[in-house]
Amino acid sequence: MFPFDQAMINFFRKLRQDLVEKNKMGKYLKYALGEITLVVIGILIALGINNWNEKENNINQANKHLETIRLNLKDDIVQAEKLLAETQTTVDYSNIFLDQFKTLKPIDRNIQMYIIYLMFERNIEVNDSGLTALLNSNSMSFVDEDLQVKIFNYYRHIEQLKSREINANSEIKTMYEPYVKENFYWIYNKTNPWHRQADVYKNDPRPIENIDGKLKNVIEDKRFEIMVNHRRYQTLILSDFYIQTIELAQEIISEIKK
Repeated sequence: MFPFDQAMINFFRKLRQDLVEKNKMGKYLKYALGEITLVVIGILIALGINNWNEKENNINQANKHLETIRLNLKDDIVQAEKLLAETQTTVDYSNIFLDQFKTLKPIDRNIQMYIIYLMFERNIEVNDSGLTALLNSNSMSFVDEDLQVKIFNYYRHIEQLKSREINANSEIKTMYEPYVKENFYWIYNKTNPWHRQADVYKNDPRPIENIDGKLKNVIEDKRFEIMVNHRRYQTLILSDFYIQTIELAQEIISEIKK
């Protein structure tokens, strides 16, 4: 009970006692009714203030969690941009590689680099701590409805992206990589132009093996051509997903800033 309420109750109690002692029942009833009315008004005011404070607390909590979501999304964008750049490189390499299969471009030792680069897996690590905190705080209802829809759509999109990454990575692990290691193990040498391989074998004193004939065998391997083609297909899909991730995240960040 607020101090105001207690003071009014004490005042009317004393006044009521005086009226009863002076046998003024008519005035007593009027004052009693006034006392009840003021107490009710005091209670309603107290409830209104309490509800207002609770609403403000919920709004502040929602804004706090939205700020965390904004930071989470900024990190997602950084990851998605890096993955997008990698997938675009993979597509570029696979296009050149397929042109070599089709004899539209001459065979060269870069084939060794293409084979390895197409083996790389992609994984985005999304931090959804802001969304989790928002849902657990029961303050989601204090977020603009359009923004709620965009946030939920974004995280549904992320689940779809992760599923696509799993499919692509599974294909690498179960088909592409085992085939490469079984049939093209010789690409791991200092003639491979990919910088990481060059660093590994730069001090290798062994004579350089003539691999021209082996490169020709790669291009004539129809089964492997199909694998390269499918790696390109999977990578194109991932590229589209990363582009959408960036666009959706940027849209939500813009809404949160408003």
